[in-house]
Amino acid sequence: MEMIKAKNIYKSFGELEVLSGVSFNVNQGEAISIIGPSGSGKSTLLRSLIGLEEINSGELYIEGISIKESGKKAYEKMGMVFQGFNLFPHKTVLENLIEAPVVVKGEKKAEAQAKAEELLKKVGLSDKVDSYPAQLSGGQKQRVAIARALAMEPDIMLFDEPTSSLDPELVGEVLTVIRDLAEENITMLIVTHEMGFARDVSDRVFFMDHGKIISDTVPEKIFVNPESERIKSFLTKILSQTNSSH
Repeated sequence: MEMIKAKNIYKSFGELEVLSGVSFNVNQGEAISIIGPSGSGKSTLLRSLIGLEEINSGELYIEGISIKESGKKAYEKMGMVFQGFNLFPHKTVLENLIEAPVVVKGEKKAEAQAKAEELLKKVGLSDKVDSYPAQLSGGQKQRVAIARALAMEPDIMLFDEPTSSLDPELVGEVLTVIRDLAEENITMLIVTHEMGFARDVSDRVFFMDHGKIISDTVPEKIFVNPESERIKSFLTKILSQTNSSH
């Protein structure tokens, strides 16, 4: 089943064109990593998919539903995890998880709570049910944010640089959770700088540059035998940064 179909998506902020005719499709259960230099349009692409940014032109279908025609309905099928966690600071971990299912979906509180406890177990945070975000490490906050997105039972998960604001030693615990989700065949798009992770979990990798997807291929191909000099120089640069920071 085709989960996402994007045709010729354009998006500008004022004079600056950030997406320049992006087209792709994503099938059910695929994990896709989106890599590329800063400013290439990766985050804007995710934000446009979930409706946080309005596209200027092009067509977007989520599970066959046109965004133009259905608006909000299509967005409900997606969950998003941001760089900055976006947790409610004054609510406990459990309250953060049950807020949207109860308020948006009208779930019964007990039902939402049982599901939240399951999800916290899944991300390894059962013991943090009553903690507040300020009491958690960055990695724990991000795992709560993932559980919170999953609490809405999305068909598609979007991750925007989920590890970029974490200390290096906390990155692994978040990537492990995302890896587990990939094994459950959840459809995922992941904007990431973690090349080893992208290589391991992705069915396909999109390389973006100047608002376009200039490569859409399997990880072996992009990492072992990149098809263009542009991709080769990007990978060389990012891998040398990674090596020097460890």
